[in-house]
Amino acid sequence: MNVRDAVIMALDKTCGLMERSSLVKKLNSDQDFDLLELDLDSLSSYEVIMQIEDALEVDLEPSIVLSSQTFSELLMNIESSILHQ
Repeated sequence: MNVRDAVIMALDKTCGLMERSSLVKKLNSDQDFDLLELDLDSLSSYEVIMQIEDALEVDLEPSIVLSSQTFSELLMNIESSILHQ
């Protein structure tokens, strides 16, 4: 599984990403969106990270989600973290 798919899956399970038609349209057209649109709190951010870690079999800092403002920034931060392990 690639990083993008793992993040989408984790955000969907935690925040119902795929139930938000406006965000699904952005994903399908490779547009970015602000993570604030998902109403992530610290607990759901931690759940997202745990699901990504399980899907990709990596260790990530929970702060990656909280420090990322957009979907593309989150992908970039996760990919960078994986490269530096």
